[in-house]
Amino acid sequence: MHKIVAAVNSMIANPNLISTVIKSVDGNELFFTYEDRFKWSVTKSDEGHYYLYYYPGNVSIQDLATIPEHKWTSSGDFITYSSKEIKTKEAYESFAELYQIVQGKLYGIDDVLDYIIKTAA
Repeated sequence: MHKIVAAVNSMIANPNLISTVIKSVDGNELFFTYEDRFKWSVTKSDEGHYYLYYYPGNVSIQDLATIPEHKWTSSGDFITYSSKEIKTKEAYESFAELYQIVQGKLYGIDDVLDYIIKTAA
């Protein structure tokens, strides 16, 4: 399980490789690609746990994002990782930071902050 934390930390260290961020049809999950080839999603539960999903296969991120949450049990293959299962401080913090990065990309916050910093100088 610790290999996933190392992989998440690598994604965090290379946020420029995270792209195609799409919010799920239900609005609770953020789908994204890493290096334009690996399909993932990340979400935060009401209890404060983070869940990271990996999607093998040929289904597009756009199609994955349109599947309603209640239909996931019968809708294709995925692998689930969670801060709840891994139960380490590093896993929780890494998953939380990845969630923030992906959410920021969804809303283009880096461009906003760069603009604010640039114009204040």
